Amino acid sequence: MRILVLTPWYYPFVHPRAYRWTHVAGRWAAWGHEVHVVCARQRGFAALQQHEGVWVHRVGFDSLKEVFFYWANSPQARGRIGAGTERPSAALRMLSAAYRRVWKNLCFPDDAWQWYWPALQMAEALHRQHPFEMVVSVSLPFTTHLVGRAFKRRHPEVRWLADIGDPYSLHPGPLQNPLYSLLGRRFERAVLTEADAVALTNPGLAEAYARRLGVPAERFAVVPPLWNDDATALEEETPWIEKYWHIGYFGTFYAPIRTPHALADLIRRTFAQRPEWRARLFFHFYGEVFPEFWNLLYALPNTTLHGLCSPAQAQRHMRRMRALLSVGNTTPWQLPSKAVSYLAAGRPVAHLSFIEDDALVRFWADRPHLLVLPVRQGQVTAEGFQHWLDFLEKTPPALSEAERQQLAAPFRTEAIAEAYLRLLVSSKKA
Repeated sequence: MRILVLTPWYYPFVHPRAYRWTHVAGRWAAWGHEVHVVCARQRGFAALQQHEGVWVHRVGFDSLKEVFFYWANSPQARGRIGAGTERPSAALRMLSAAYRRVWKNLCFPDDAWQWYWPALQMAEALHRQHPFEMVVSVSLPFTTHLVGRAFKRRHPEVRWLADIGDPYSLHPGPLQNPLYSLLGRRFERAVLTEADAVALTNPGLAEAYARRLGVPAERFAVVPPLWNDDATALEEETPWIEKYWHIGYFGTFYAPIRTPHALADLIRRTFAQRPEWRARLFFHFYGEVFPEFWNLLYALPNTTLHGLCSPAQAQRHMRRMRALLSVGNTTPWQLPSKAVSYLAAGRPVAHLSFIEDDALVRFWADRPHLLVLPVRQGQVTAEGFQHWLDFLEKTPPALSEAERQQLAAPFRTEAIAEAYLRLLVSSKKA
């Protein structure tokens, strides 16, 4: 088959959707399909490139920030390895706040609107050369689905799969301006009903769409997070010295859905209650740190901000930790993409949970080694805090290699790529 994938975030960006679809598209190409990806530009990478058998077409920019990052060649640009290790300047903090509070509130449907026309024009040009049979639109950003919808309306014979990582019009969510809410819900409902198939990573989102937008839950297919064993390609890291306790958090904080304040409070309370642990307990944060959170995290005791690293390095570092930290979302319909990476790492996980119907707790189910720490009024409860101290002192052992591989099997690239392919081939409107 000839397949078109629309996603601003793709290789070499370090981003959950880029990670997912770089591996899926590469696997499809390895199986003999002709796969073209239309994504956003990035400095140092050609407008047309073949990467792991996939034809990658880079056009336009998915946000005004990316225009700035491209021309300034900023080392702290979002989605690049190393982002988040340096203290943001006052100017950058001011610009970031103005962008978040002013510019993003003016943009519709989101701040990727300027990518719409370059992406659609490239998709049309490629389709004229040799017609596609399938098209996949990937969010976030939601603008991508509007490109997919326009393409589908022009070419109704092409099957269209809308792959949704996060919802658009449900609050809290990416839609910034409340004046756009009614129009945003209308467009999102149109995408959900007009696409030949809709894929979600979390069943909680299907329930939310049915309840809030009136789209039947059976309209959606759940394709879980993807895990690819990238770490096997790297040399072994030097093990941590056993007498020290190294605890790792991997991921990015996004206000208001996931913020670091309760986690920061937990770390401070831990050292206040056990000051003698300063000599042995160390926290490591791997991931991009946005300017609004940098000072808070940097000031934490015995904490190192490593910034954004490659997925392979992240997997390797996870396996070096005594335990892993997770911070839940304030919504039941957004599942952190790292959930399956944590599961595959085989390390015990302490998870800060803000709501009853927590998506990660639901995903983890009865699998081993998850300690749930309830957060109420901005901090872990007294009972949960005591469980946390006990967890640190008597951390469960890591799972064996065989156990890790068994847990990861349903989420491997092959299984996820095959699930998407089945949706594309057999998709019919409900």
